Amino acid sequence: MPHNCMRKHVEIECEKKSVLLLEGSDDCHIIDKFCKDNDDIKTNFGFYNCGGDSKVLSKLNALLKSEVPLEVIGIILDADKDVDARYQQIKKKVENFYKLPLSMPNNGLVHTEKKPRLGIWIMPNNQDNGALEEFYLELATDIDKNFIDDIIKQADSKGLTSFKTQHRNKAIMRTYFAWQDKPGMPLYSAINKIALNNNEYVAKAFKVWLIKLFS
Repeated sequence: MPHNCMRKHVEIECEKKSVLLLEGSDDCHIIDKFCKDNDDIKTNFGFYNCGGDSKVLSKLNALLKSEVPLEVIGIILDADKDVDARYQQIKKKVENFYKLPLSMPNNGLVHTEKKPRLGIWIMPNNQDNGALEEFYLELATDIDKNFIDDIIKQADSKGLTSFKTQHRNKAIMRTYFAWQDKPGMPLYSAINKIALNNNEYVAKAFKVWLIKLFS
């Protein structure tokens, strides 16, 4: 059975029959926060921090081969630089178990033709390149992304930054949190202080995907 499941911001032994595989602890905390903000999402599943994108696929493969059956496996991966390449990577990993569509559905994939039921969501919205941070910043409307980005550009011009281009939104998010009381607080505490606008289209689509997958 999957272990290392995150609930209430701690790692615990998980005996659930349904699991959501995520790249890291930030992903666990943000998705956990999203579920808590939406009462109609039943968190009858474990959150599994895989510790990296390649490890999500390795864990998925191990669970599919396991003699201990699961009812539902959901995976959330960042698109990074190429959303279609990410989907094809996932599709190839499960080709001996599932026959998936040629391209990633815009509103997420839920495969119900065989067990375990398989769900795939590629951050931020199954269509655009990017990552979890784009999804979060889309919903965290209190964060002035443009203002913070201007500050980061000034830091860029002075040679004070070294993050990779694809991590810019992560830098924006972390910069905002660093300005709050108390700077350096754990991510889950910082996230819980920010209201998310769950009326955004991507939030509604993600909510429908979670409910369809785990209901």
